[in-house]
Amino acid sequence: MRRTGVLLLLSALLGALVVLGASPAQACECVTGTTAEFTERADAVFTGRLIAREEPSGVIISSTDPALHVFAVDAVAKGAVSERQEVLSPVSGASCGLEIPGGGPVAVFATRTADPHLSPGSPPLEDDQYYAYLCGGTAPLTPELESALGPLQPVAGAPAPAPAVEPRAVATTAPDSDGPPSSLLVLGGGAVLLGAGALLVLRRRRAR
Repeated sequence: MRRTGVLLLLSALLGALVVLGASPAQACECVTGTTAEFTERADAVFTGRLIAREEPSGVIISSTDPALHVFAVDAVAKGAVSERQEVLSPVSGASCGLEIPGGGPVAVFATRTADPHLSPGSPPLEDDQYYAYLCGGTAPLTPELESALGPLQPVAGAPAPAPAVEPRAVATTAPDSDGPPSSLLVLGGGAVLLGAGALLVLRRRRAR
């Protein structure tokens, strides 16, 4: 009987934990909004690709425990963003955590404000980190969404494009030097030779 009572008590405790873990999922109800509204509420907006996702180390106590997402940023629409931007979000989409399918580019709407869905005991943000949530506007990047984001700037620290090099005319003559051009030297030499020949002819005539 005692064993049966202990088993029933454990089952009740496990059931309570399941209910507690599921309660945040019921509270995550996204309200639709426009890209402009999501941008206004965000502290940073950028496009990029998810290159890493790290779940909390050890045992996950709640679906609201934060998971670390690392994005390779392509362009920035708002805020200060790094080339490798870290974003925290609840580990489960049921608790409004990010759900990013595939490896395609996404538009990320991030904030410095912690959402109530995030575990109260979560570590504070680093200076270069943001939060992002399922209902904050983050979504796969489509041509329509990219157009709605407005002007996109290169991420800070990315190399600037090399300036265009204008073609230069190729020189067809030898560069100038301190002395006279070689063509003048040739002409001058020819004139001296002609003059010497004419003088020699005159001397021969006089000798006769």
